[in-house]
Amino acid sequence: MKSVLIIRPVNATAVGLRKLGWRAASAVCGMAILVWGQIAVPAASSAAAPAACRSTVFAGVAHEDDDLLFMSPDLLNDWGRGACLDIVYLTAGDAGSTGTGYTEQREQGVGRAYALMAGVPNDWGRQDRRHAARTVRSFALRVPAGRPAVRVTFVRLPDGLHDGSGTRLQAGQSLLKLEQGRIRRITTMDRSASYDVKELTEMLSWLIADSRAKTVRTLDYRNIDHGSGPRSDHSDHEVAARFVKSAAASIPGPKPVVVGYRGYSISALPPNISLPASRRKEGVFRRYLSTTLCTMACADYTGPLWSSYQHWMVRQYRA
Repeated sequence: MKSVLIIRPVNATAVGLRKLGWRAASAVCGMAILVWGQIAVPAASSAAAPAACRSTVFAGVAHEDDDLLFMSPDLLNDWGRGACLDIVYLTAGDAGSTGTGYTEQREQGVGRAYALMAGVPNDWGRQDRRHAARTVRSFALRVPAGRPAVRVTFVRLPDGLHDGSGTRLQAGQSLLKLEQGRIRRITTMDRSASYDVKELTEMLSWLIADSRAKTVRTLDYRNIDHGSGPRSDHSDHEVAARFVKSAAASIPGPKPVVVGYRGYSISALPPNISLPASRRKEGVFRRYLSTTLCTMACADYTGPLWSSYQHWMVRQYRA
């Protein structure tokens, strides 16, 4: 079925993001807030200059922050070398929370984090992506002419929890159960779409092909601990990674190089990131946390980091 990119008209008086093309990167100005519902732009707007991509790196992860925790500084360095970044988050990262507030905060957080990385205002435009009659929410960062672009896309499948048991509010759905055949389909948090194994792989394959990436970064697809064992990790991490790897292998033509990254278990390994790189990683991550851990509006979260976060700030290990 034909795949298209969708840009929807919106009410110019509501708070939200602006529409911004990916390759052409033409957009209008607006507020930089990733929201669950409608997107809006102010009446007065200006065109954005085209972005430049020396190459594109695609990252497919489970939750909003997996890329910042486990693929950094690699992703930060990719962008610094002139590569455009195309980041896809498979789950909503809801962790069983009620309503959509926490999910929205996490989406806003990655927007702020990547804007900080790029050294530009937190200024995003919405560009939905559509394949096989399914639409996924996507946003592109407005960057000056000649700077590499950043795009974030949210599939919003339910968080399966650490052991893959799923949450009560989402009827126990999880990527692990889908992979194992214990459920036939998985439905997005907003009930806008559902996928079986083949359909989810095809959607991811199309997203990778659409990005034209030569490198695909994902999590530890070799891990089969399912939330327990010597390489214990979140079940969503390993299963999302296997879906991404399968999708990359199924795109037509030349295949991208797939690079996996270890998750939670790196805490037990020696620190291996230089002090300047770890400080940069932590700065970007603290900007992400500003939407979830600040009790009042703040530019950056300045409080103490949980011990696990402290471990991950100074480590990055490929699988």
